Amino acid sequence: MSFRKESHDSRSLKRVLPRIEQSALRAILSTSSIFLSERNLVRLFRWETRKLSRLLEADDSFDVSQVINIPRVFGVSESNRNWSVLMVLDHLCLVIEDCKKAIVALSDGVEPRGEIDLSFYAPNEDVGLEVIGHFEHLTSCFCRDIQSAMKGETTLLGPAQFSHPCFGSMNAKSWLAFAALHQVIHRRQVQKIIVMLGIT
Repeated sequence: MSFRKESHDSRSLKRVLPRIEQSALRAILSTSSIFLSERNLVRLFRWETRKLSRLLEADDSFDVSQVINIPRVFGVSESNRNWSVLMVLDHLCLVIEDCKKAIVALSDGVEPRGEIDLSFYAPNEDVGLEVIGHFEHLTSCFCRDIQSAMKGETTLLGPAQFSHPCFGSMNAKSWLAFAALHQVIHRRQVQKIIVMLGIT
């Protein structure tokens, strides 16, 4: 299994978080993967996804495609402050799909080749309303496929690891913790966008 790029372009690291924030997030990830079970991490992912879906239920009340500059959200780099709700969902779709690939491969003992290029996940203004349905589909598939991996003969605590540019080498369970934390961060971001659009 090849993952994005075989050779990493250092320019893609321009969007990384401040070192102190990376350290804080790394500690949260480590604590979550140690003290939360796989089942609870999936529940957290699903819970945050439901919160996001509820925010989108009122999407006729505000413009989901309007790009707005918001105060920086913890976990989102300073260079990525101009987002629309649709752009956040598009970003989440990319991350969810790749997290699922990494978790399933690692749980099978397969270490993905290549390195992650963060520029691939940068905000993209060229996204339409279809991303809402795509987000719902991908999140549903994510939960289903991770739960299937948990029920099978594979393990999320195996020795196979894959490296994140900011958080280092992680096993399947750590990648699951990352996916859940990532949902939390960007759900908060969507809330902030909506508030900035004048929705309470």
